[in-house]
Amino acid sequence: MPLSRIARPTPALLAYPMHGQYKLLSEGYRTRDGHLIEWAGRLTAGRGGVTVVSRPEPKAYFRRATGREPAFGTRSIDTTTWRLPDPRDRRRWWVRSLSAYPKLATAPDVPAIVWNPFCALAPTERSPFGGGRAVTLDLLDDWTTHFAFQGIRDEVEAAYRESFRRASFVTANGAGTEALARRFGRDDVTLVPNGCDAERFSRHSRATGPLTVGYVGKIGRRLDLTEVVTTISRLPELDFVFAGPFLDAGYREALEALPNVRLLLDVHYDSVPALLETFDVGWVPHRVGGGEVGGDVIKTYEYRAAGLPVLATPFEGVSDQGLDQVTVLPAPAHAEHLRRLAARGPRVRRVPSALPAAASWQHKTRAVLNNLGVLTTWPEPGDRTTP
Repeated sequence: MPLSRIARPTPALLAYPMHGQYKLLSEGYRTRDGHLIEWAGRLTAGRGGVTVVSRPEPKAYFRRATGREPAFGTRSIDTTTWRLPDPRDRRRWWVRSLSAYPKLATAPDVPAIVWNPFCALAPTERSPFGGGRAVTLDLLDDWTTHFAFQGIRDEVEAAYRESFRRASFVTANGAGTEALARRFGRDDVTLVPNGCDAERFSRHSRATGPLTVGYVGKIGRRLDLTEVVTTISRLPELDFVFAGPFLDAGYREALEALPNVRLLLDVHYDSVPALLETFDVGWVPHRVGGGEVGGDVIKTYEYRAAGLPVLATPFEGVSDQGLDQVTVLPAPAHAEHLRRLAARGPRVRRVPSALPAAASWQHKTRAVLNNLGVLTTWPEPGDRTTP
């Protein structure tokens, strides 16, 4: 169905997130694409706002996030389809679903931000890269090294090759994704690291009991499970909390077997600030070397916005974030570091970090939208903020 028959008035911007509207609503716009869509909606609400074009999902599997309202200034296009993924090769749905994207021929002048590089392989009339529109390709992770895309590596390479060729602008969230763009010939890539809206987070502590080490994020092969289990096992006197969905087999069973671990599963982003009040230390025990995906880590900014000291492994980019109170150590040294903290008392003093304005998602969104001429063409009335 043409865009003009689905979304009126004509939007200021099209957004193609990695997944789609259901995930944005059910999780709370917590990912980079979600944060940028949320702020783009606010900044362009008076000029048509943002139309979110979800990755097509099967009607038989589609679930609606009831009780959740879309971000202000945004609306979505229903991209459900009767086609079904092959249960023997579910990852290939990223490619097979492309013909279910809507036709956009009626809105050739509306610029787009794309986080799903496979969009470049969609039929021309359904691709945001078609019709002569200005398109920003904003890089989340390096999918060529991502565990989740191992089975369709050739298709990932083809999607990147085509999207880099056709994108008007390319932005990267970290050194790893910046290197990805350059590998495909885009030396004009602009680095726009991740950040956070610091005002959403409280520096108040409600932690009780033993020193509590917390992790918020997806739980899968990006974490070094062997080292995580070893560290926790060496510190039975400490509490560990993991909040996030499990992505890979074996992680849940291994963590459930540890008596000093509490699993909260997925937590909506609206509840994350209150959750961080119950932590003493923010933990980022990511795998180093093989399996790194090159993206900038959002949770580190959020831990620091809440005043939490951070303990992280030396994965790529962690030392480039410009944050204080972040201790970077190899995974085998984490247990001893945490033991020293606990020896000073169960509570660790929170040291608020004055995150610069440039670290805000509003600033990041303005930087991306200005490339497309959206804000310079349609400034918000009374808005005097500049990127």
